[in-house]
Amino acid sequence: MTKITISRLETNIGTFRVSGKMMVTSLMFLSVDILGSDGWEALIIDPQTQWHKTLMAACEVHLTEQQNNRTTEQQNIT
Repeated sequence: MTKITISRLETNIGTFRVSGKMMVTSLMFLSVDILGSDGWEALIIDPQTQWHKTLMAACEVHLTEQQNNRTTEQQNIT
């Protein structure tokens, strides 16, 4: 298990802040906030909602890109 934190993730439905746990085959949200006009607002985590599915997909893309960037940087060092 790896803890993850994404401080600002832009999606087509809003800007989110996420913390969670990355398991072997899945990501689990621990807290999710959306950026509103008055600042960050906590959301109730409900896997059945459309925003949850959209955010999960965006997080998976973001984490894959981060991993690819780390791999590229490590290859450039050696």
